[in-house]
Amino acid sequence: MDRRKFLSLASFAGLSVASLDAFGRTRPGALYEGKTPLNAAYKGPLFIMVNASGGWDPTSLCDPKGAASDMDADAMNRSYLTKDIGTTPSGIRYAPLGTMDDPNLFKNFFEKYDQQLLVINGIDMATNGHDTGSRHTWSGRLAEGYPSFAALVAAVHGRDLPMSYLSFGGYDETMGEVARTRSGNTQALARIAYPDRLNPDDEASLLHSAATSKAILDAQNARKERLLAREQLPRVQRAVGTMYASRTGSNELKKLQQYLPELDNSGNPLIRQIQVAIAAYRAGITVAVNLDIGGFDTHGDHDNSHIPRLVQILQGLDFIGGEAERQAIGNNYVVMVGSDFGRTPGYNDTNGKDHWAITSVMAMGKGIKGGRVVGATTDRHDLLSVDPKSLKVSDKGIHVEPKHIHQNLRRLAGIDGDDLMQFYPLAIEDADDMNLFG
Repeated sequence: MDRRKFLSLASFAGLSVASLDAFGRTRPGALYEGKTPLNAAYKGPLFIMVNASGGWDPTSLCDPKGAASDMDADAMNRSYLTKDIGTTPSGIRYAPLGTMDDPNLFKNFFEKYDQQLLVINGIDMATNGHDTGSRHTWSGRLAEGYPSFAALVAAVHGRDLPMSYLSFGGYDETMGEVARTRSGNTQALARIAYPDRLNPDDEASLLHSAATSKAILDAQNARKERLLAREQLPRVQRAVGTMYASRTGSNELKKLQQYLPELDNSGNPLIRQIQVAIAAYRAGITVAVNLDIGGFDTHGDHDNSHIPRLVQILQGLDFIGGEAERQAIGNNYVVMVGSDFGRTPGYNDTNGKDHWAITSVMAMGKGIKGGRVVGATTDRHDLLSVDPKSLKVSDKGIHVEPKHIHQNLRRLAGIDGDDLMQFYPLAIEDADDMNLFG
């Protein structure tokens, strides 16, 4: 199909594709070496960024702060007592929460993933605004003009893939470095995969005969060769190649349809997103994905509204491991969970919590040393400094910021030395370099 048809179908189906007109070179990296050649399947790790949209409350999850007693009027959290806070064998502390069906859900999750999980507490967001906080968390910079990490790793390792960067929401700015596929309707992928069918589920409902389809494809390829022969600038040649990659990408999308299981209807929005993301990765067409779950901006009725969303995140993280095994990709993935910022210590007049510029991140996967907590906060969720070398709390240390996390993400993905990163520096001094991932 031609590019206009592809984009038209994408728009109709609830998908959108960003322009792609920049460049990127690679060097050998920690987890994956080199970019994926045109029409080749991506074999590196899948980078999964999970966005808790609205500002989550780490004190109800991985940086627990409870109540002194049931009568504690100044309690950080009314849903549990400080004495009941749990600790894994590795020393990761967690809120003792769950559901009516599984009151030990948090305990079971943190103990199950104890050796894999890295918790980074006391992150200085320097903002309590939604847009700036989300941008800071996922790009490593507070100011505008930076792509998300997922966009950067997709640009370096697979910019010519048909769905290199898949996004279900959150901060997914690309700055034109890679094509972005936004999916608001996971059922719509079949229409993109089979553009030559009236009904994507009916292989007999073809728009053209086999001979006509071949003639169209031959004409498209001939036109591409004419354009490439006429253009001399490498950047223009790459743009031509990318345009035609969108035409041939439907074959890879057919592979996605083959790997995609029956979509989950449990009501947890992350589960279905994970199914699509891992199927796309297994098809060799996706490098990085934004997963997104909302409902965390709980200015009222915090406990009843917020905790069920945290439950869904833990269920989603647990599902990633299970789905990776079912799809036979093993542990070849990296996952990070973060949010706009944190929530205020204590409650407001409507039993809600407001914006707080201190937060946490959880990460696990290939190349990340688990069973650790880096950073800390006070009993009232104020910042504590960390020595950048020992990673221990120190009055002479510095605050952990998103840029430190992104430096480690880039290093882990093997893109920190790529030419493209010169356009998006993180401005970290050597003395402030932190080896967060171990």
